[in-house]
Amino acid sequence: MGEELLVNEQIDAGAEFVRDFNDCFPVSVAFWVVPAESDDALLYISSDDINDSNIDVAYGEVLRKFRGKRSQWLDPFQVKLVNSSDPIARQATEIRDRYSSPAVTRYGGSSLGGTSIDGACIYPPFAAMKATP
Repeated sequence: MGEELLVNEQIDAGAEFVRDFNDCFPVSVAFWVVPAESDDALLYISSDDINDSNIDVAYGEVLRKFRGKRSQWLDPFQVKLVNSSDPIARQATEIRDRYSSPAVTRYGGSSLGGTSIDGACIYPPFAAMKATP
């Protein structure tokens, strides 16, 4: 059910934001998650460069990237930043790499990195995302 809540426009808006955010913090993996306890999707972005000492700076960049832009498909409160070593980011990377594809990988498992979910959409590696319009 959760995966159906992620429409193509939302996935495209997330991809555009991830490409833009990559200019500030190199993105390791990015993915949408619909938590089991909510219908509100979250856009997870992980980077080796995000840690406890600069998470406030990273979220500041999220807000800066949204300044002056309005989208019905994505808002800054949907963005969740994590380090690449976070269990949810590690498992998303494993799934992305296992099902290597230039397109979004839809994941229908019931959990991701120990988090109960209704579904997830994992973006391809950043290099593949840059190649798509």
